[in-house]
Amino acid sequence: MTPVRGPLARLDRSRDELAKAWLVRLIERASLDEIRELPTDRIARDVPELIADIVRAMGETGGDPYALTEEQAERAASLAGIRGGRDAGAADLARDVAALQTVLVRALRAEIGESDPKAFADAVESLVDATGAIQAAASEALVKSRSRELESQANTDPLTGLGNLRALQRGIASLCDMQRRYGHPFAVLLLDIDGLKRVNDAHGHAAGDRVLMQVAMGMRRATRSVDTGARLGGDEFCVLAPAQTLKSAAVLAERISAALGDEVVVGPDEPPVGTSIGVAACPEHGTDPEPLIEAADRAMYVAKASGERVSLAVAAEPGPMAEEAKT
Repeated sequence: MTPVRGPLARLDRSRDELAKAWLVRLIERASLDEIRELPTDRIARDVPELIADIVRAMGETGGDPYALTEEQAERAASLAGIRGGRDAGAADLARDVAALQTVLVRALRAEIGESDPKAFADAVESLVDATGAIQAAASEALVKSRSRELESQANTDPLTGLGNLRALQRGIASLCDMQRRYGHPFAVLLLDIDGLKRVNDAHGHAAGDRVLMQVAMGMRRATRSVDTGARLGGDEFCVLAPAQTLKSAAVLAERISAALGDEVVVGPDEPPVGTSIGVAACPEHGTDPEPLIEAADRAMYVAKASGERVSLAVAAEPGPMAEEAKT
């Protein structure tokens, strides 16, 4: 990038002061809660450099002001999350960029406005182009961030933070594709929480929700980072375990059972909730989602029928007759 000279060089050297002036304008129209959420470390790191990006773009001639480098685009994108936890939108972003532009216009006016009105007008025109490029990059980052949030919400159970039925369906379909193509085995574990209705009836749904969140925490503690935990609804959960055989998945089920026994606490003088787990594996019980889920579901009901507080069952492998019936 071409080095800036004259008044623009003085603006470049004043980037810290200009960043402070912009932050003051930001705080002036923010509530106390919004001020608390401002990521001051990010502002101190990125905004002075962002101002330098704008000033240097103004000093260039014949270039495309919207052709930001990757590093500049990343700094511009930081404006999209400048309000921290607040659910800011495109209008907030536009106001923030406009405030930054106002701070720079005032600095330009102080440097060259009265001494050379034409140079001032030309500089403001370049400034509009440069800040437009920053806003475009920040807006693109905002749209991508919102899209990721919506995608996450569509695949997440809001109570437990685990995946939901949609996430499970996508995950098991992907694992089935991988198994058919590369032969990678995987396991499906279905979990049913026994006694949740009793907790809801005796203590209310808030207590039942706490149990469900404890179940989710226990599942996270017992599973690997590559495993996918999901809540299918009510008191039923599932774990997809890549690269697990039927035998190793049974060990995983035992580990989950132990973790839930430690994690789930209803209250003093209350009988503990139980857990029934059914285990099925691909390809032993099928290479499509439906037969795998059905096999794990049957095994789960076998476990539940045992009457034990914590029980698990492994689905029986289909015999030759069952395989012939499929074909």
